Amino acid sequence: MTAIIIRLVGGNDDRLFKGIEVDNKILYVDLKKEIQSVTHIPAKFQELQFRGEDLPVVERPILDIKCGEEIVVKHSLLESWRAYLLLCDSAKNIKKGKPERTKCAQRAIANSQELEDSGFFEAYVNFVTVWIDTIGQMMRFVDRTRNAFEQSATKFFTKMFPNSTISFKPEQGGSRAGIVVTVTCNGEETLYYMKTYHHAGSSTSLQNASKRHLPDLREMFAYRLLEHIGVGPLVFFPFYDGSTYIHYIATKEVKEFKELDKLQDVVLQNEVVVEAYLLSLILGIRDLNEGNIGSTKEKALSIIDFYVPDTDNFLRRRILDDFKNKSNFGGLGKANEILTEIGHEERMKIAKDALPHWSRIKSVTSDIIGIEKSELREHGIKFGTATNDVENYLQDIKLNYDSICLAFQ
Repeated sequence: MTAIIIRLVGGNDDRLFKGIEVDNKILYVDLKKEIQSVTHIPAKFQELQFRGEDLPVVERPILDIKCGEEIVVKHSLLESWRAYLLLCDSAKNIKKGKPERTKCAQRAIANSQELEDSGFFEAYVNFVTVWIDTIGQMMRFVDRTRNAFEQSATKFFTKMFPNSTISFKPEQGGSRAGIVVTVTCNGEETLYYMKTYHHAGSSTSLQNASKRHLPDLREMFAYRLLEHIGVGPLVFFPFYDGSTYIHYIATKEVKEFKELDKLQDVVLQNEVVVEAYLLSLILGIRDLNEGNIGSTKEKALSIIDFYVPDTDNFLRRRILDDFKNKSNFGGLGKANEILTEIGHEERMKIAKDALPHWSRIKSVTSDIIGIEKSELREHGIKFGTATNDVENYLQDIKLNYDSICLAFQ
């Protein structure tokens, strides 16, 4: 084995992964898999250089590599990121006409989706904060569904609370369009955060307003599962049946919720971060930054927002190693800093204490969204077998949970 350096370039600063041990006879395809495990760039998006030249596409490309030499890696969509930023600037340029600005925003959203699906932001975590801010602005700029949001919320919450009054304000930040719904009933106000599903509002749906915005049932299931195990807020799934069916996620405000970066208790901070990271591995959920995770008044973990990535496989074959040794969690910020500083022993202790509290994962079935699935079928929604396969998703979740529990026996 030879200890080499993998240098990730293209970010604000290069990232060095030192002491990566590889066999100099490693096959080309296996080398790319190893680089993906380190940088999180999928093999087809890797651009590799060795000794100043493109890495040759041969069976064994690094036979003569020496200890301490570098393989330079960058994501092939770096130019798409730069184009995305330019499109965002153009969309915000008030000197341009509204049609041109709208077109730029739509193209920026399309670029964003391509970048997100390619693992770009997992590799370049220092771009995440800029991306979240700008994509939220683009989504709100082209949002044609504000009326649909409000009509759906009014219909849904009026039925739930017949004598209530309902008001709205736009939700700021985040990568999806959304509103904050205030329901006032018997003099008491309750907030609900209502948003689209992760892939709703894509360039395709924006250009084809008559098409249905199909919900990803795995995202629906993940929200209900977190509620089921006491980690997520109370969740509902309203829909709008105007000119098109648009389905939403509405979560009830967690009372006395404190975001991670507002917690003063260092021990509690560590517990929140480690538990959230472990659940991100078990459920395959993303975007658990310091604004989306925190603590309840009972000093328990609460995850109020996340998304489920568009992939067919959520199984973590080396989940214990990933949990103990990796710290790729969220973007740059408090959550990532805390996880990086916590040692293996403390991580393991927090996990051992937390896992029994989530034991309902072992017995849960897809029936927890059975009513919602029936309602969707009544609306004429036909579910696919790729992005909407809840049963396979649930099987992967259970295998992940069983694997990490077995490691502590």
